[in-house]
Amino acid sequence: MSRHAQLFAASFVLAALAACGAPANRGSTATPAASTTKIAVVATPDATPANPTPASATIIDHYTVRNGDTLSGISMQYDISIDDLMRANGLTNPNALQIGQVLNIPVQVSRVAPADLLLPDSEVVYSPAYTSFDVTAVANQYNGYLASYREKVDGAMLTGPQIIQLVAERFSVGPRVLLALLEYQSGWVTQTTLTQDQIMYPMGLIDPSRHGLFLQTSWAANHLNEGYYGQISGRLGAFTFKDHSRARLAPTVNPGTTAIQDVLALNSTWSDWQNAIGANGFIATYRTLFGDPTARAIDPLVPKGLKQPTLRLPWAYGELWYFTGGPHSAWGDFSAWAAVDLTPSDLAGSGSCYPSRMWVTAAAPGQVLRAEQGRVMVSLSNSNFQGSGWTLLYMHIATAGRVEPGTLLKLGDRIGHPSCEGGDANASHVHFARLYNGEWIGADMAPMVLSGWTISPLGQQYEGTMTRGAETRTACDCRDDAKNGIVGDAGTP
Repeated sequence: MSRHAQLFAASFVLAALAACGAPANRGSTATPAASTTKIAVVATPDATPANPTPASATIIDHYTVRNGDTLSGISMQYDISIDDLMRANGLTNPNALQIGQVLNIPVQVSRVAPADLLLPDSEVVYSPAYTSFDVTAVANQYNGYLASYREKVDGAMLTGPQIIQLVAERFSVGPRVLLALLEYQSGWVTQTTLTQDQIMYPMGLIDPSRHGLFLQTSWAANHLNEGYYGQISGRLGAFTFKDHSRARLAPTVNPGTTAIQDVLALNSTWSDWQNAIGANGFIATYRTLFGDPTARAIDPLVPKGLKQPTLRLPWAYGELWYFTGGPHSAWGDFSAWAAVDLTPSDLAGSGSCYPSRMWVTAAAPGQVLRAEQGRVMVSLSNSNFQGSGWTLLYMHIATAGRVEPGTLLKLGDRIGHPSCEGGDANASHVHFARLYNGEWIGADMAPMVLSGWTISPLGQQYEGTMTRGAETRTACDCRDDAKNGIVGDAGTP
């Protein structure tokens, strides 16, 4: 994106987080909700991309403020004056940004993305279409660089296929998509002789701080979620190319197609991108490896009017906990606002990462599928697969005392102690989120209700309310019994 002429010499420093409203216990699993309408997928990936007639329009893009951001830096990135940026967001103080704050960015964009549909939603998320899929078998079948690759991840030496599987599960994205992107960008699946750049940057992101399969694949999965949930929520208004030019989303494509278009745009120019999303680009690689993607389509992936099963507050009766984080991203930066943060009272006010003595308990009966690096996945669907039916994520669960995979849980059974394990949390808490058929379910897609408390998002990530009858609690990184304190009970169905 071109830098505008009106540069300010002064750099505005990010304001310190307020005592309430800017949670300090956020983790890296927590960051991205409106329309839940699914667009039927039509098998048209071989069609020649359309050349839409440019029509300049203002779109409202959204930017989530991160540590170290300044208003002047954001204004340069988006080629918008600081005055216009402040006006678009009702800001009166340029120094009052908060981490996690979502800014509205008015952007003039003339190009429009092609409308040809690439993949069904059920291929892009880790859905029932992957129930019997075996990443290792595919890698061994083609016997390329991936099959013999090894890398240390979170202290454990993993094979290349194990890394793909881990990223697919954590971000809940389709492993066939990750493998096809890996092959398209660097030939890792079928080729044995690669260049140094292909080995270092297998997803095509040339960034020395993100080299190796795990970080590169995590980056790709994060941006697949950016496209997928950005389209559903309306928060992604345009794709951004490596030269900082932009193109508006086609209004008729499904979230799965938007996800592919988004991740391929980031390392492309507009003209390169036309080839990448055309008939001879990514989709040709996908078909060579896995055949017709529509053959496994599940439509609708998430039924209209989906309602969650009955869930209880995930702690013991009579215990006081705090609602410290409203709806925010379930995993990474860009998934649906499907998670909330809940903090036990025994460590309240300390900002401590020592594991709590209190227990996170099962919000519903289910089977433990995974327990690793703070992450516990529980299927509520009598399934051994996390992408089938309802699945719950309990994050930042301490290793000591944590429930084992395979355990059949009854309502209220102990899962483990809140901690900072996994992600980038700086205070012990539990990050709680929902999946249905592999899709992260935002609090506004299907209301999250715990013991009769209905959780609702507000304008920014981590902001939100919990309401039951005449009672309301407001998310806050504070320990105020009246404002965000909740005592565990059975509540109402």
